[in-house]
Amino acid sequence: MNSSDSTVGVESGRRARPEEVERRAWFALVLAASTSLVIGLAVTAVNVAFPAIEKDFAGADRSTLAWGITGYSIGLASLLLLGGRLADHVGRRRVFSTGVSIFIIASLFLALAPNAWCFVGARLGQAVGAALLGPASLSLVLEGFPASRRLSAIATWSGMGTLGAAIGPSFAAVITEQWGWRWIFVLPLIICLTSVVFAPRLLPEGLPKGPASGRLDAFGSIIGTLGVGLLAATISQGPRLGWTHPVSLATTIGALVLLPLFIHRCRHHPQPLMDLQILAAPTIKAVNLVNVGLTAAGTASWLLYPLFLVQQWHYSLFRVGLALTPLPIIAVVTGIMISRLAERVGTRTVIRYGAPLPALGLLTTGLRIGTTPHYVTDFLVGGILFNLGFGIVYTPMTGLALREVADAKMSQATAIFNALRQLAGGLGVATVIAIMGNARVISLPSFRHAFVATGIMAGFAGIVVLTGLRVPEEFRRSRRMRLNSPRSAIPIHGGR
Repeated sequence: MNSSDSTVGVESGRRARPEEVERRAWFALVLAASTSLVIGLAVTAVNVAFPAIEKDFAGADRSTLAWGITGYSIGLASLLLLGGRLADHVGRRRVFSTGVSIFIIASLFLALAPNAWCFVGARLGQAVGAALLGPASLSLVLEGFPASRRLSAIATWSGMGTLGAAIGPSFAAVITEQWGWRWIFVLPLIICLTSVVFAPRLLPEGLPKGPASGRLDAFGSIIGTLGVGLLAATISQGPRLGWTHPVSLATTIGALVLLPLFIHRCRHHPQPLMDLQILAAPTIKAVNLVNVGLTAAGTASWLLYPLFLVQQWHYSLFRVGLALTPLPIIAVVTGIMISRLAERVGTRTVIRYGAPLPALGLLTTGLRIGTTPHYVTDFLVGGILFNLGFGIVYTPMTGLALREVADAKMSQATAIFNALRQLAGGLGVATVIAIMGNARVISLPSFRHAFVATGIMAGFAGIVVLTGLRVPEEFRRSRRMRLNSPRSAIPIHGGR
């Protein structure tokens, strides 16, 4: 069944009984979602552990060590498209297992790194592994789920990735304070080793559907990877180096030259790195805008939360971890529950109720925080609103986009979506860093302005949800038909 197939009952509101899912598919989902959590951890955990890492490599230059953070994000963003394309072209389970193996080896090198350059090199290795396993993992899982149940699978997979990224700072804070920073790379290996062992038993091969129509565009893959990498470098390094710095200018010019050439290549090559038809559907365009706004706000807010608690309220790292723990749990649980509801009453109907909440939560935090700690009223309330809204909107929105993608291109679509996430996250962080400046201790007004800026980013996403994700005429017609025939289930095709 094509992933774009659906039924009137799913989107129109008819409360049909959900289709059955095989037990093996649920086990496969647990395996894939666990690896998604590890990737999320790897993105954010190092930020909190960085002072301890810097202390351990006392003779290393800070700018060199910083590439352990920015290099991972840049490498992941630039390689995701290639990882997704390879998964669809040569086999998803093969690419997934290769990616997990590379991630394990790189993590071991990180835990044992004797110097800064080994640390940075191993982080880049982690990025390669994550770029290969990430896009393949979700597409492998979806093969075992009928179209009417895929939203639940997407909710669990993306929710675990969100949970990993969100708990990364608190996880790193607790582990670093108790056992040392190297253990933040060792403990997740239990999940990765389990994935390698059970992948052949639980995951389908995910072989390409239909005959291959030619070799992948090697030149396009090179310029596309370099172009996205240079854009990610510009976003992440521009605020730190200054936009007129020679490095910033070079990466900007390189991205401006290579990306248009890459798009042109994708339009004309029979086997491009990125199939532009995936981006053609109006719903996918709107969803990608929401993705950019919410991810920018979410990534930036998870930089601001621990910084504020440490610098303004003088929390210990352990207390920061406890204070932040409820927030990602709310986002994940809400996302899973809302996705089950969306399978019955319609995705667009559900996410509109949550659209204003992320912006409201961040603006509430920005306006209420002060130098005197009032955790529940000044911090927790705003955090709950943001994560509640994020859970309501983000996961069902991802499912809405992927429903319009053919199965054969699912890994590519996932890679595009996640590459945009990485770029948007970097843009959000760059924005708040520019607002807060380079002071060692950030002032309260700077924190307030930064939270308001993230609220504006989330507000942009909310506006797109309310105005851009319109219910197509097909769904309105199907609702009228449902009234005349409650038991009918007429196939439709993703609102096209």
